[in-house]
Amino acid sequence: MSKVRDTFSGIADVYDRMNHALSLGLDLRWRRLAVRSVGASPSRILDIACGTGDMSIELARAFPQARITGVDLTPAMLEIARRKCAGEARVSFVEGDAMALPFGAGDNGGSAHFDCATCAWGFRNFPDKAKALSECARVLAPGGTLVVLEFFRPERRILGALTSLWLRMLAPVLAPGRGDAYAYLRESMRETVSVDEFVALAEKAGFALKSRRFLFPACTCLVFAN
Repeated sequence: MSKVRDTFSGIADVYDRMNHALSLGLDLRWRRLAVRSVGASPSRILDIACGTGDMSIELARAFPQARITGVDLTPAMLEIARRKCAGEARVSFVEGDAMALPFGAGDNGGSAHFDCATCAWGFRNFPDKAKALSECARVLAPGGTLVVLEFFRPERRILGALTSLWLRMLAPVLAPGRGDAYAYLRESMRETVSVDEFVALAEKAGFALKSRRFLFPACTCLVFAN
């Protein structure tokens, strides 16, 4: 995972700006739609691969009684997330690997059982997605919800080609000197699993698919029950 950490460390300062620009602002809508799919109001939420904290912030807005814990592999991203949430005691951030989450799985009397886990654009970067899914299942309370927002490998080649071209054209303009990082992001989208393959991995980890929604032009929101 050192390559992933190095890649995101190198773009941490432009990450938010690039997300908004490359998605034409749609990332904001996609997060809101994903948060709405959480369902019944949870009290403890885990935001996996939280990056600079935008999903954690959206969760905190939607669920004012919940405690949100963001976990990410990259200290530079977490530093930005903590600055954004300074003064908000309900939101905390910890450094950790999604394939070995730094939480126990005991009872609620002092455990890290979460009612809900979210992961926005993170699974694409996990080398062992099955292990990350099993970790999600481990720390989620029985009946908990997993919400995954992701750019899976497009089933239509033309869509993948257009997405790659979009990144290739805009990244050098919006983030000069970060070409290697965005080349990695293009590669990760091309090499990741399809939606159907991911759902099969999740079901093998013990999850049941509740809903599947394609978000134009290239994103998918999946909701699972633990």
